Amino acid sequence: MLYFAQVREAAGIREEKVMLVKDSTVNNLISKIKETHPRILRLKENIQLAVNCNSGDKNLTLKEGDQIAVFPPVAGG
Repeated sequence: MLYFAQVREAAGIREEKVMLVKDSTVNNLISKIKETHPRILRLKENIQLAVNCNSGDKNLTLKEGDQIAVFPPVAGG
């Protein structure tokens, strides 16, 4: 997993490997992240995930080797 911007600051690291049980979803991963890095809780539900460079639907089942990017919402203008 790769952490970016405020999420990286809250986690205190740039990247890490995370072990999940088989058939875990993006939503399960979000719970694991918040458990492992409680400072991310201050960001509430505002974190976004990309799985293999695609938007991470919270019900998507993850596979071994998936690359996850975690970042705050992106504002446009």
